Amino acid sequence: MAKKPIALDGLLNTRSSPTDTGIPQRGATSASAAKKVKREGEKRLTLALDGDTYRRLRMHAAQTDKTHQAILEEALSIYLDSINA
Repeated sequence: MAKKPIALDGLLNTRSSPTDTGIPQRGATSASAAKKVKREGEKRLTLALDGDTYRRLRMHAAQTDKTHQAILEEALSIYLDSINA
């Protein structure tokens, strides 16, 4: 006797909208979510740090209420000024 095929028709509700929980979902776009504007002349850089250095950066960022971006830009600027680059 052959098995009856499994029907999954009732599992997805395609007739209503998702419930707004107030929590943004990955990939969701909303009118209130403002896209970050790229600064004039901004270039992107990927940086890999060892675990301890990354942890120290996160701790310092939390203590000073600064972003990783702001801390790294300031540190790099001070370094480049010190070597007259």
